[in-house]
Amino acid sequence: MSAKGKPGFIIKLIFLLNIFIAVFLLLSYVAVYISPAKFWPIAFLGIAYPIIFLANFLFIIFWLLVRKKYALLSAFVIIIGINNVFKYIQTSKVYNEKELYDAIKVSSFNVRNFDLYNYGKRWEYNFSIKNQIFNLLEEEQPDILCLQEYVYDVTKKFNTTDTLKKFLKAKNANIYYTSESRKLNYFGIATFTSYPIIDTGSIAFKTVTGNICIYTDVIINSDTVRIYNVHLESIRLQPEDYILANNQKEHSQNDKKKEVTAKEGSERILRRLKKAFILRGAQADLVAEHISKCPYPIILCGDFNDTPVSYAYKKISSTLTDAFIESGNGTGQSYAGDFPSFRIDYIMHSKGFRAYNYETIYEQMSDHYPIKCFLKIDKNK
Repeated sequence: MSAKGKPGFIIKLIFLLNIFIAVFLLLSYVAVYISPAKFWPIAFLGIAYPIIFLANFLFIIFWLLVRKKYALLSAFVIIIGINNVFKYIQTSKVYNEKELYDAIKVSSFNVRNFDLYNYGKRWEYNFSIKNQIFNLLEEEQPDILCLQEYVYDVTKKFNTTDTLKKFLKAKNANIYYTSESRKLNYFGIATFTSYPIIDTGSIAFKTVTGNICIYTDVIINSDTVRIYNVHLESIRLQPEDYILANNQKEHSQNDKKKEVTAKEGSERILRRLKKAFILRGAQADLVAEHISKCPYPIILCGDFNDTPVSYAYKKISSTLTDAFIESGNGTGQSYAGDFPSFRIDYIMHSKGFRAYNYETIYEQMSDHYPIKCFLKIDKNK
């Protein structure tokens, strides 16, 4: 039976598959409104949005070649959620330095402890990555710098804070430590700024992993501005999980003869994803509630560990503007790890600011890329 005649069994089967994929795309739109704490499986559709979108786009191309009217299904579903596309890809005007001479330069970077212990491969100090990060920060010289997975070494052998204050113009610091190792290394989150700090605080999360949000109130042009530095729950996949993700067998350290099957490995990864989804949802609720009560203009930076089509992103950004959407170019991907690389790090702001020249710096010194933008005070917004 020809494709131009009555649809045969294969055509019907393909269209049925198209229906399922279209429904998945619709559900991914809904995922941003449902807390994973209430129904966590739907969060998978949100994180898989780019893949589901691409599948629907390919169906449109296929049906235009085979049965044009069938292309309307995926086309209609894509149009409904077209705003989500612009969260992943943007084109914006790039301004020159003279036009931004009086702007606030903001940068955010998950530094993964400056690679303190060689990404856990060798338990000895590694200065190479730290020096690379410091060189970058010295060159960039942001007015506001938010660092996640920060580390401070009491012995000063692996010096961070003191060295940063020597070369940064953003010498005023708000650092919050959430965990420590042998009273020698303290781990947490840090905000550096060139503006006077008048108050600080934190939003504690119910987690044992050290994730937290801190805020720093500063004076900019006689006005008080609150800087939020956010680090939401990560999936915390271990090296063995990456092995399993690549379809390799993992042997137990205690029993070399025991093998972890693909099923067992998948279940382990699924449990970690579920836990992270649920915790991020609750953490996002806390941050959003705190933002709603803030009496000042807001600049927010952080590692959400979640994509733009997610409950956490929707909740926190509901009253803020995403600097990437306002002034970015390209895809803005910020995760540099082994799993699919999406935009999971953000700079946002409230009314009263306008963003310019959002950029991801594609230099791999962590499992995240640093991001930056310029903000100008705009009284007309």
